[in-house]
Amino acid sequence: PPHFIAMEYKGMSNCIYKIYVTDSLIFGAKVNGYVTVQPNFGMGTSISKEKMHDPESYVARSMDKYDDLLSDPSAFLKADKDNFIIQRSDIKRVFHDPTKKWGMGYYPHAGKIEIEAIKTPMNRRGNRELILVGDQNPDRVLGLFK
Repeated sequence: PPHFIAMEYKGMSNCIYKIYVTDSLIFGAKVNGYVTVQPNFGMGTSISKEKMHDPESYVARSMDKYDDLLSDPSAFLKADKDNFIIQRSDIKRVFHDPTKKWGMGYYPHAGKIEIEAIKTPMNRRGNRELILVGDQNPDRVLGLFK
């Protein structure tokens, strides 16, 4: 299914998600842990300046294991504790906030996709602020939700 790559802050940390958008569900699949600028002093992952404009370069290939799990929500959620699923019926609003996200350093990003949703056992945070890493078209991403 169609997807986009986004970063979500988790307190003082962050992680990278591949966000799959289907007719009835939004799947957030954790595909990289803490991402930081260089020098990272051994903490987290840094994306090279040559590749940082490509959203797929933020995905750790060893963690990109979800395509076969999208038909089994329970297995998808068990694959990583940070994964989430939002039912479309639980979404109140989706919009693009074009303002820059503080703390992104030199990493390019196209603002944030904001998902206002009900908290559920599959989406324990409710609302999501998903930073579009690399060069992504926010209008194309919003179009996935239409």
